[in-house]
Amino acid sequence: MENAQIEMLRGRLAEPDAKVALCHSGCHQRGGVERVILQGAKYLKDSCDVSVVARDLPALKDIPEGVKTFRLPYPELPFGLGLRGTRRNCTRLARQNRFDVVAGFGVQAPENSVVWIQSVHAAWWDQSRQNRRGILRLRQAANPLHRIVLSMEGELLRERAYKRLIALTPSVLGDLQRFYGVPSEDVDILPNGYKSDEFHVGLRELYRLEKRREIGVPLDAWVVLFVANEWERKGLLPLMEAIAALDDANIHLVAVGRLPQSMVQRKAADLGLLGRVHTIRSTCSVNRWFGMADVFALPTVYEAWGMVVIEAMASGLPVLTSSLAGASEAVEIGKNGFLLKEPRSVEEIVDGLERLRQGVLWDSNLISKSVCRYEWKVIFKKYKSILMRSI
Repeated sequence: MENAQIEMLRGRLAEPDAKVALCHSGCHQRGGVERVILQGAKYLKDSCDVSVVARDLPALKDIPEGVKTFRLPYPELPFGLGLRGTRRNCTRLARQNRFDVVAGFGVQAPENSVVWIQSVHAAWWDQSRQNRRGILRLRQAANPLHRIVLSMEGELLRERAYKRLIALTPSVLGDLQRFYGVPSEDVDILPNGYKSDEFHVGLRELYRLEKRREIGVPLDAWVVLFVANEWERKGLLPLMEAIAALDDANIHLVAVGRLPQSMVQRKAADLGLLGRVHTIRSTCSVNRWFGMADVFALPTVYEAWGMVVIEAMASGLPVLTSSLAGASEAVEIGKNGFLLKEPRSVEEIVDGLERLRQGVLWDSNLISKSVCRYEWKVIFKKYKSILMRSI
């Protein structure tokens, strides 16, 4: 392409009528990547003609004014069987509408798009097979989702079917190079962020009493919050075991996400925690649960980033998470939280919880300020710059 044409296209992206498409299976408030896309659309709409291409779209009232939407026709299928259809339809819609820039997320990204890599599935697969044994390992091997995702990931990365890549952290860049030989010059580093008017220290005053009364948590209880959909990998069970080992009836656990609620309650009964473990289904108002908690814990064994860790600190909560989480880069030991070296070690989690409770007098305002560099307005300014350079 001639230099004059390149400059013309770059100029179009800077204008309000430049066409930018954000493509994924979902765009809403109930998940991690889905929230990234929704927030990205809200930021970019002020300077670009933004379209969201997705199967699962937010309610009409939650779609930012001025953002166009294209609903993918391919139905949601179990075990990842609809992923290839999602990618085909995203690619088709992108070509039909002649967007100036197409942005994708993960293996569903359209061909020749700027792909924000939230995690490398091959790295997760390698790590999880080292930690799982018996029936859990057999169940993982039998699940076709992983084979489909690994195959599509290889097609995207080995075959260089992208325009440019964005990795959450240098560790994710390392995974891209280790498993797929991706050249470092193809990749920008950019973490996820948080919405400062949604996650802030004022949540405590707004929701602490309301949410505790709603689910029957004593007002003077010490509440540990856990937020995750992939509860097994992110350490819910060892966290429950650690709380049981602390043997303090005043400690309660609130777990939010897509959880097997009956199984969790059976485990709670076995551990002597009945009545002290509260399960909450996935919600678009997850920030309210940050307001009722005292600390946040996510003892994950693999986490490319961990948006909820940053959101917890933005809400003024000290955190206990794994050094394996990308968001651990924001943890300042003793100032806004502590890190676990062995997240499956119940003893280490017990020690971490005790340090959270007794080690320091936490200053919620200082904790919140410690992560201000991850506000979405900062992150998306850099994201837009990457999109502009990709033309």
